[in-house]
Amino acid sequence: MEPLALSRNDFTKKQIRRLIELLLCGLLVWGPAPTFAISVEDAYRAIPHRYTPFEPKLVKMNLRDGAFLQEFFRLVNLAIVERVQTQAWFQSNGKKGTAFPNYKRVTDSVIAQLEALAVPDNLKAVNRGVIDALKEQETYFEEWQRAVTRGEPFKHALGTGTHHPRVLAASQKLHVAYATLMQAYPQEAERTKQAFFDHLCALDFI
Repeated sequence: MEPLALSRNDFTKKQIRRLIELLLCGLLVWGPAPTFAISVEDAYRAIPHRYTPFEPKLVKMNLRDGAFLQEFFRLVNLAIVERVQTQAWFQSNGKKGTAFPNYKRVTDSVIAQLEALAVPDNLKAVNRGVIDALKEQETYFEEWQRAVTRGEPFKHALGTGTHHPRVLAASQKLHVAYATLMQAYPQEAERTKQAFFDHLCALDFI
């Protein structure tokens, strides 16, 4: 008994399915590595750093300040997640994390949101310090990206010791922001003060 011949339509459908399979295989093998957002907890573990969430229900400060800091630290955490993933990208030559363009897009958005916040007077210096620190860090990554694009090694220290000048400048701004925050709320419980420290220290590269 002779095998049944495939109809022209069946043959075409099989060809189309095979073409789709090949295209998908090509995308998986040759396309850019997929990137996935990590959680805040994962980002802190990757640094590594302790993570103490800010709990507005536990604070002694007024409700307005507590609401501001809740949103402020949410944005700080977004910046930390992006920084961790972008450092991983650079350090792994693009095998892990997320590429610089995504970091820049997210960080610019975080900065814009911080600048748009209604900031209590006693926290304006804290907010500005974090914004300026993020801009320093973004410039640091921009310089790293330019070095990668040119195929040159990136000089992380530039004769300043163990850290790049932009990293040092960002760190100094974050230290001042933390000191200002602590001075503003000396009455807060140790857990809240620990949350202050953990967020701003984790944002710091040093």
